[in-house]
Amino acid sequence: MPDTENDARPCSDPAASHSAVADRKNTGRSVRLPLTHFSMRSLFLLPGAVLLSSCMLGPDPSSPEVAVPASFRSDTAPHGPSFGDRSWRKVFSDPTLRNLISRALQNNPDLVAATYRIEEARALADVSRASWFPRVDGGAGASADYRSRNSGGTGRRSSESYNLTGLLSWELDLWGGIARDNQAARSRLLQSEFQRDAVQTSLIASVVTCYIDLQNLDERLAIAKRTADSRRGSLDLVTARRDGGVSSDLELGQANALQSQAQVLIPTTERAITEKENELRSLLGEYPGGISRNGGLNRLDSSFRIAGGLPSSLLARRPDIAAADQAFQAATADIGVQEALRLPTLSLTGSGGLASRHLGQLLQGRSAAFSIGPQLNGPLFDAGAGTARVKAAQARAKVAMTDYQKAVQQGFREVADALNAYQKTGEIIAEGTRLLNAQKSVSGIALERFRRHSSVR
Repeated sequence: MPDTENDARPCSDPAASHSAVADRKNTGRSVRLPLTHFSMRSLFLLPGAVLLSSCMLGPDPSSPEVAVPASFRSDTAPHGPSFGDRSWRKVFSDPTLRNLISRALQNNPDLVAATYRIEEARALADVSRASWFPRVDGGAGASADYRSRNSGGTGRRSSESYNLTGLLSWELDLWGGIARDNQAARSRLLQSEFQRDAVQTSLIASVVTCYIDLQNLDERLAIAKRTADSRRGSLDLVTARRDGGVSSDLELGQANALQSQAQVLIPTTERAITEKENELRSLLGEYPGGISRNGGLNRLDSSFRIAGGLPSSLLARRPDIAAADQAFQAATADIGVQEALRLPTLSLTGSGGLASRHLGQLLQGRSAAFSIGPQLNGPLFDAGAGTARVKAAQARAKVAMTDYQKAVQQGFREVADALNAYQKTGEIIAEGTRLLNAQKSVSGIALERFRRHSSVR
């Protein structure tokens, strides 16, 4: 973490802001204040002169430097375009799945909330941007006084006064605090946008996973029903053989147990399907209910090749890492904001308006009054609060740096796990296919022997 206690850099941005202006009492007279030490032209040149001589406190926000591995673990594919760079519309061709993803992107409450957080961050950035400009307030007033007869004195016992006033305040960014605040606001806006992208990526993955799980459960339910029917037929056959004295009660009990074992898988799988449908409907931002789907797993395109891409590009591709990057930059800019608050502020303040004892004379030129001049304010004693706020900002930046490093490590772990799962799943499918073919062969031989044995008896 850079030392920021005395870090100052030339200011290159224009600066101005509003600050509180003390209430001024209107005397009811037209007052023209003499400018003895500077002319009006000098007043208007003052902001530019101050800007040229101003500085920027605190470290400049930038992306953290982290060392990344040269390759992903379990990545056996040649480095090329990352699979993560492809649009989900190009990856998934199943129209039902694409419709589900579109519904989720429109209605998912987490994604909607993330979008609203972007609107909030954009509005806060506009608030920060407004600090560059002067603030002008206006007011109008009227009063009437009546003096008691017993108070003595001569002259009129009643008087009236009317006024129209305007107040101007323009804070000059001497130390770059306003510029740093704008940098932090922009970084937080980008952070919210990247966070929304991360939510969207996670949402699409969850919808696809639920949909594939549903398709898988549908296949398992169909297999369970076919198995139960087959076991029921076997039970009927063994029952007939037992009644004919060919099979024993033990064989009948075993067949009955196998049929019950197959039958219990049907409600178990149906329950899992209902729960998975409700989970998917929740991702869609809808109430629990069924999910219409067509076809099976064979409709999903599995011909694409998954590659992790270059590890160095992961930092730019993953929105969660980019969001952590912007959070660190915002925290870094906040250090300069807190350092600027420890030093004096220079503001150009002014007030002007119209004041008269008679309403009919209020808009006359001789009713005009104004005052304008610079104002310097600064902390004299705060018991170390300003220094403590700077240290707190520096600590927050260190926390943000740690969060960024954690996000990078998490990203590499997830990519490595995904590549490993993809590779090992391919091996499992290949071995499972060989096992299935072997079991089909064994089953055919066993069935043929059973038929021969039955015909002999």
